[in-house]
Amino acid sequence: MHIITVLGATGSQGGSVCTALQGNPHWKVRAVTRNPASDASKKLLKQGIEVIAADANDEGSLHDAFRGTTTVFALTNFDWGVVMKEGREAAGEAEKKQQINIAKAAAQTPGLKHYIMSSLPAASLSSNGKLPVPHFDYKHAAFQWIEEHAPELAVKTTRVWLGWYPSNMAFNAMMKFTHLPGPNVYAWIQPSKEDAVLPIAGDVQHNVGVVVEGILEAGPRAFGKIAIIVTDYLKLSEVVKVWESVTGKRAVYIEVSDKTTEKIWGVGGLEIASQLRWSEEFPNWHKLEPEHIITLEGLGVQGKVRHFKQALESVKENLI
Repeated sequence: MHIITVLGATGSQGGSVCTALQGNPHWKVRAVTRNPASDASKKLLKQGIEVIAADANDEGSLHDAFRGTTTVFALTNFDWGVVMKEGREAAGEAEKKQQINIAKAAAQTPGLKHYIMSSLPAASLSSNGKLPVPHFDYKHAAFQWIEEHAPELAVKTTRVWLGWYPSNMAFNAMMKFTHLPGPNVYAWIQPSKEDAVLPIAGDVQHNVGVVVEGILEAGPRAFGKIAIIVTDYLKLSEVVKVWESVTGKRAVYIEVSDKTTEKIWGVGGLEIASQLRWSEEFPNWHKLEPEHIITLEGLGVQGKVRHFKQALESVKENLI
């Protein structure tokens, strides 16, 4: 039986991988968490998943966690708390360092056959430096480090690009709809044109695991490739219509300036604005590195993923 070691196992992406593979007879799941005593970690243990303590800020702990591993699912998070206290670049640098630590440990793991890296497109590179998006760009910079400093790992790496999370509309204050009590209508207030296209990941907690399982089955066919988890490309105005159909409430879209968004939400709002403005110019992720893409059809999972409306329905009680 092969071992897949999953970082971020108590979060949406890592948890999805654990759920998808725990019943697969060919794989044993090893969940990495900073706090094995947490309720989320205990839940994994009850499901029969091995839980091990390690921290992406501590390379040494990762060496121990990766011992005997066949595949690593490498996940890091852009820390929005750091964004608000120290700025976007500081948060990006911290995440890049974590990814490098993971890559260093993985590259030195005997018997490692596959490295699956949760990443994002290079916004600054694609826009010739005009539209940087730090929480995209530093993930790509980490992959560039792997290519340069750990080429033996790069050749067996599959990147996963995950689109916009529908759950943001339920749990992220910056992305929730605002109730206007006078006319009894809801407004989605965002720093982007209403006809801009949003690449949407669908049901993240389901889809990531489905796609990663497909990547594992593809094996060497997925080396050097990018699996893009985007189930829907919708205009922001169309997103509002889907929200209306799920909630049964009337809603409108309102565009605001980047400066207004920053005034309301601080530097975190500016990061969201950067992402949406970049997306206005580069809406189709499948056109960014077409030579490297392995499609959901190519992975045999197109019919298994859940789309945007299904994702919204799963969090319906939190949308309003």
